[in-house]
This record gives sequence, structure tokens and C-alpha cells, in this order.
Amino acid sequence: MLKELTEKYIEAFDSKNLDKCAELFTDEFALEDPVVKRIEGKVEVLKAIKGIFDSCNILKFNAKNIYQDNQTTIIEFILKLDDTTLTGTDIIEWENNKMKELRAYLDIPKG
Repeated sequence: MLKELTEKYIEAFDSKNLDKCAELFTDEFALEDPVVKRIEGKVEVLKAIKGIFDSCNILKFNAKNIYQDNQTTIIEFILKLDDTTLTGTDIIEWENNKMKELRAYLDIPKG
């Protein structure tokens, strides 16, 4: 079940569908990554995601692999934002079939 929900998240993010992303988050959802550091609360996280969506014309989010261990899923991904390609890993903690926390680890280009 969590693997399928993870695939729904990938689809929603890839299609820049903020509403579909929001459906998957708990109200206390937290996002942590090297750029934003840590954001807590669904509303604040959605603002940050909207900023990502609005900042680029081309967004492609492709999973190379999805792994599941109990209430955690891990996505190995390639993210294309216009001319920038990032590789990384998302670790998602689930609670009652909703995303409680996402920790993103990215290979950020230097310069």
C-alpha cells in the first residue's frame, strides 16, 4: 500500500499537482532538504513546493527505485528542473497512509 502511495506522490510532484500532493500529507507534515533545511506544517511545506513548481518551466521527477521498510519508503530519483538535473534520495515516513515527513538528500551542483 505505501509503495502505491509513494507512486501517487511521484506522479503528483511530476505533474506539478499541488492539490494531489496535499492530499498525501498530514497536517503536521515536515520537509527537510539541503536547500530549505527544515519546514514544518502542511501549509508552509505546500508554499515551498509551489515555489519549486513556479520557479521552472520543465519539471520531471522520475523514480529509479522505490523501497519499503515498515512505515518508511525510499525513492532513488532523478529530478530535472529546466536545465538542472539533480539525483537524490527521498526518505518518507508514513502515518495512517499519509506522509508525516520527507527527508530529501540531493546532489546539488556547485557554483
